Amino acid sequence: MKNKRSFLYLIVSDYPYGFGEPFLEDELMVISSKFEKIYLVLPSPFKADKTKVKFHIPANAEIIELKIQESSSDKLKAASAWFSSAWKQERSFIKNVFNQKLDVLHVKLMLAYEAFANLFAEKMTQLIKQHAHPENQITLYTYWLTNASYGLTKLKQKMPQLNAVSRSHRWDCFYYVNPGNYLPFRPAMVESLDGIYPISDAGTHYLRNQLPGTDINKINTSRLGVSLEEAKPQSSKKVNHLRILSIAFISQVKRIDRIIDALAQVENCTIEWTHIGSAPNLNDPIFEIARQKLEALPNVKYHFAGEQSKMQVYEHLRSNSSDVLLCTSESEGIPVSMMEALGFGIPVISVNVGGIAELVIDGENGELMKADATASEIATVLEKWARLNENEFELLSSKAYSSYLQYFSASNNYILFFSEVLNA
Repeated sequence: MKNKRSFLYLIVSDYPYGFGEPFLEDELMVISSKFEKIYLVLPSPFKADKTKVKFHIPANAEIIELKIQESSSDKLKAASAWFSSAWKQERSFIKNVFNQKLDVLHVKLMLAYEAFANLFAEKMTQLIKQHAHPENQITLYTYWLTNASYGLTKLKQKMPQLNAVSRSHRWDCFYYVNPGNYLPFRPAMVESLDGIYPISDAGTHYLRNQLPGTDINKINTSRLGVSLEEAKPQSSKKVNHLRILSIAFISQVKRIDRIIDALAQVENCTIEWTHIGSAPNLNDPIFEIARQKLEALPNVKYHFAGEQSKMQVYEHLRSNSSDVLLCTSESEGIPVSMMEALGFGIPVISVNVGGIAELVIDGENGELMKADATASEIATVLEKWARLNENEFELLSSKAYSSYLQYFSASNNYILFFSEVLNA
């Protein structure tokens, strides 16, 4: 059967140069052969370090930089949209659905979105005309639900046969993790785009509840996936010993300090903790906190491994040197690091936030703690896991691997996304 859509314009943030979209690599590996040509579009590549390509680019892919940088005059022009249907709808949602009073923050964000979307639509129109591809053979796909997605709504008005879709992850999905508990123009996006695809059921339910009266049937879950050809279950845990891995950029939202506080309370077992992920700077207080609270403890060893490439992380997971992956974040979507850990047979211990309950099945492939679990409660869970013998752990490890195969395989998830969404 011949594909309906031969040309994919994939709008990204910094791929393949930055670390913002590492999980996109597996998706491209699966779907690239389905298209005649893929254009990796970077609307604003100014912050990307382009001295080195960090991730794989398919042979049929081309990088295009739009270099959009909206000016004050662009935002002033955007104010002319005040009486447009999208702006009227947005003001109505702010007042009647979000139960907020329209203020300066709302207007500033709306103007910024409008200005960017206008420039984006203009440049993309020129690009599509330059390539001379029939619009009914084109899919436009924003990897994040952002101002570029709002720009797609304007393109759809000019070229209605385009297939225009967007994923949605965490910060671009959940209003409450953004300033003012607000994200602009989601109602307009639902109305104009062909589909919006949160990566978790939690995201889908949230957006549908936030946007009553819109065509919420356009909002559907599409899970990410990872490719782990050499994945294998773990099975070498020692009794009264627990090797803990955490993977995250060191920031307040990740609550790495709570891991430290928990480890400081663990008794009657030996702990080895490795953290992969960089801090904003080498003088981040988290390092001093760890030194003060953990360094003198005879039963705790710890190591900050810093930033690592995906292949380095995979090597760590493959080496059988971790028993569990631990997450204490106050906010998450569906962490790809958890999918990867499960794929190597590593159970996950996590607080129950975001879409994590869709990954971690309590007592099956890991353990879910309450969202605000205290350091003492985390320590109790870790001590329980440390007491597991090899046979008990092997069963959990096997179930972890099975859950990866069933729910988070890249080949399964991305082929489905292509056939049902990108090729629609």
